[in-house]
Amino acid sequence: MLKMTVATARKIADISAKPGVSHRTQFILIQHAVRNLVRHRKDIWAERKVFRREAAILQASMPSATSQIEELKAKADSHRAAEMAGIKQVLIGIGHMILQDREGTYDALGFDGVCDLIGVNAVHRAGIDLRGGGRGLAELIYVSRMENSSSPNPDSWGEGGPLYEACFAATIHWLHTAPKEDLPDLFGPGSPFAGAKIVHVKAEVLH
Repeated sequence: MLKMTVATARKIADISAKPGVSHRTQFILIQHAVRNLVRHRKDIWAERKVFRREAAILQASMPSATSQIEELKAKADSHRAAEMAGIKQVLIGIGHMILQDREGTYDALGFDGVCDLIGVNAVHRAGIDLRGGGRGLAELIYVSRMENSSSPNPDSWGEGGPLYEACFAATIHWLHTAPKEDLPDLFGPGSPFAGAKIVHVKAEVLH
């Protein structure tokens, strides 16, 4: 299997953007890059967990070994940081492409064409509400999470199919970087958290 690096992913993205490349081929190339980048990112996370586990074991058995414990925690945070930063940027870029679909991929491939490529099975496909024509890449992949619909969706925050995770990365980046006035009111009337009780906590609790 080809080891997917950020440089390789960018080369694939460049190839997919060349004139004359069909929308189907573009989508398949991007999908391939994202799948492998997400797998690569999970491998790095697994390696970082080893350092955290070692730090926890040392803290339990030798709590006085402060410097070694802190060193392991620092390694867990910084291990292969440059690779992680590059993966994040590529996923954000691809996520924006999917969410905005300025190339008109959904219109070019059609509902069934997109469903074939992202793995929506016949049962789930038949149950998707298309009234009003409001469906597109963002709705199928990110909102409805239909990617690989036969497989159970992970329950963890931000986890899903590879294309979903790219969209999630783009959304989180937007929330972190958009001007405050452009952000939606998540607790206002008609919002997802309308009526929810807001509990204020000290900043250190969030770390």
